[in-house]
Amino acid sequence: HYIAVLPPGQRGPMARFAALLLLPVLIESVVSISFFLPVNSRKCLREEIHKDVLVTGEYEIGEQTNTKTNLKITDSSSHTLYSKEDATKGKFAFTTEDYDMFEVCFESKSPMGTGRVPDQLVNLDMKHGVEAKNYEEVNFLLF
Repeated sequence: HYIAVLPPGQRGPMARFAALLLLPVLIESVVSISFFLPVNSRKCLREEIHKDVLVTGEYEIGEQTNTKTNLKITDSSSHTLYSKEDATKGKFAFTTEDYDMFEVCFESKSPMGTGRVPDQLVNLDMKHGVEAKNYEEVNFLLF
C-alpha cells in the first residue's frame, strides 16, 4: 500500500509518480501522519484497500480563529464514506465494498485570506483490517 499527499488536480501518470516519490510509505495496516494545512487550501491522502476491510480513524485538527476545516473521505467513484464540516477532533469508521482507492481530504477555509492565519496542524491515525478492530488503542504519531 502507498499513501501520498497530493495537491488537488494532480492526476494521471504524474500523480502516480508523485505518489511514489513524495511520500512513499509501505504500510501493513496502520497509517499515522501529521502535516500542516495552510489556510484556504486542500490536502488529500490516498490509499488502496482490499474488499470488505474495516477502516477506522481518528483525527485532530489544530484550531485557528475564523478558520473552518472540512474533512471528507470518498472512494474512487466519489461516493462519500465520511464527511464532517468544521471538523476539529473525531473518529470515523467504514467498511470497503470493493477493492478500491479511497481519499481522505482536509480543506481549510477562512474569510481572512492567507497571509494572517498560521497553518493548522493535522494529526491523522488510520487503521484497517485486524488493527482496526481494537479502536480504543488509536494513538497519534507526531513527526
